[in-house]
Amino acid sequence: MPPERRLLLVGAGHAHLHLLHHASRLDAAGYRTTLVAPAWFDYSGAASGIAAGDRDPAEGRLDVAALARRNRVNYRQGLVTEVDPSARTATTDDGSRLGWDVVSFNIGSVADVGSGEGVVGAKPLVDLARLRERLRVPPAGRGHHLTVVGAGASGIELAAHLAARDDTDRVRLLERSLRVGAFLPPRAALRLTRLLASRGVQVLTQADPVRIEENAVVLRDGTRLPHDTVVVATGLTAPPLATRAPLGGPGGFAVRATLQHRDHDDVYAVGDCADFLPAPLQRIGVHGVRQGPVLLTALEARAGGAPAPVYRPQKRVLSILDLGGGTALAVRGRWWWLGRSSLALKRRIDRRWLATYKG
Repeated sequence: MPPERRLLLVGAGHAHLHLLHHASRLDAAGYRTTLVAPAWFDYSGAASGIAAGDRDPAEGRLDVAALARRNRVNYRQGLVTEVDPSARTATTDDGSRLGWDVVSFNIGSVADVGSGEGVVGAKPLVDLARLRERLRVPPAGRGHHLTVVGAGASGIELAAHLAARDDTDRVRLLERSLRVGAFLPPRAALRLTRLLASRGVQVLTQADPVRIEENAVVLRDGTRLPHDTVVVATGLTAPPLATRAPLGGPGGFAVRATLQHRDHDDVYAVGDCADFLPAPLQRIGVHGVRQGPVLLTALEARAGGAPAPVYRPQKRVLSILDLGGGTALAVRGRWWWLGRSSLALKRRIDRRWLATYKG
């Protein structure tokens, strides 16, 4: 039998879900695994549709505690608030201290939002539940007036979904750059812009918000844009735990290609909370999904004294934007397709991935 090692998994993101599903391999490598995480995982691929009321919340939600139990992993509901790498301990939000020989972080990202009942962040995903609740009852005598700040993938999905609702009078999409969809092939971006216009979305480019209030967004030029609710889908950053000393940095936990911390071989980080030093990575779920198998192999290699594998991001990844109204935009490299078939493909991918962990 290999010597027993304490493996502490902090957070239940895409990569750590893969570890839970293959916990028997960690057992065989000699790890005694403990997971500290919230009770539920909300799947980012379904978030926009769920928040806008187009999909049932149960479609994109996984029971983390049940998954841990099925795979005989010790589960503690909560959050880690402090880490001491020299003592190899982590402190949770209930004051408990947990020891570890190896620790891995997969705690996602957060949005830098203002304050107020009408201000909703796109991350963490649990915050989007407030948007769904606010949309249940429109203001008296009219439909919703909504603003989405940030025209990245999440912002575009949300604006498109919200504009497809029958009870919405106005949707505004704010983007700092010159055009919406700069990350897309030019013709795909043009087609997307036309779709947003056809749904009545007011797109404002070169819009630089300096203040986000409960009832309005204030731009740098002094323009005040009123709304009932604003969704902030820009400025995604690593959570506070990943940016504080002694392990954190401005971009999150700094990791090498092996997914190990720059200064600590016994510390790993994956997904949005990691600052991947070989090359900057977009904060999108595909990296967490693809890092899961690499992390699992890395932990096995560590236990067996084998060389550590490295994570090599794909140059071209399939990305599908769910735009509501029964349509989606699929993009891979320069190839793209807008239509119902793209949405059918996305739904099939989503169902297959979620089914892996629902048991």
